[in-house]
Amino acid sequence: MQEFLFALTLSALPVVSNFMGAMIAEALPSSKQTLGLALHAAAGVLLAIASTELIPRVAIAKPVWAAILALFFGGAFFVWINQLLNLSKNRLRGVDHNSVSWVIFLSIAIDLFGDGLMIGTSLTIAPHLGVMLTSGRVVAHIPEGFVTNAEFKSQNMPRRQRFWLLAAFLIPVWLGATLGYWGLRGQTDLPKLIVLAFTTGTLMVAIVEEILPEAHQTQDTNLSTLTFIGSFALSMLFSSYLE
Repeated sequence: MQEFLFALTLSALPVVSNFMGAMIAEALPSSKQTLGLALHAAAGVLLAIASTELIPRVAIAKPVWAAILALFFGGAFFVWINQLLNLSKNRLRGVDHNSVSWVIFLSIAIDLFGDGLMIGTSLTIAPHLGVMLTSGRVVAHIPEGFVTNAEFKSQNMPRRQRFWLLAAFLIPVWLGATLGYWGLRGQTDLPKLIVLAFTTGTLMVAIVEEILPEAHQTQDTNLSTLTFIGSFALSMLFSSYLE
């Protein structure tokens, strides 16, 4: 039970960092340069985790084709969800700001559910892997929380309602962590690696199609590039000392 409580604690950290980003948006005027640096840092951390922690583990699955197929389906699933959410946003534009807010909330909830699933599953493989994945998602959710709360503020959503929505993000992430931990605890390596490969696919597509394009829409500078490679290098260093 202590291990499960540890899984719940770890999976809650991305929600905490999401809230931190939201508080930054609450207290400070929106800055494209700051947001760009945060997004480049998030992309560097997540890319390091995917390339040095996740993909090498996926590649040792037996049979390897099953894990690679799961990785592809994970990426395809993200594309499908993203298309569905964008379609919903387009249909809701100019109709009702509250409806648009709920679409944004749903997209973040799906992302956090995947985080919880990945963290819960990774802890059944190796504790340090769960810690590494959590650290990457913590960094990534700070700019996400910043952007989300700024969007909610632009729609004149009351502060109390915004805070309740941010707190409600604990539900999907804990649900994902519970399913990942109890569903795969005690199983052989193959189903664990298949789930890990699926979430890796979603993570890789998210980096390429969501985080980096959004980062380049801000004030892109040489400092942004250095932040990206610096966060990548620090993540590799952190990973090497955890093993």
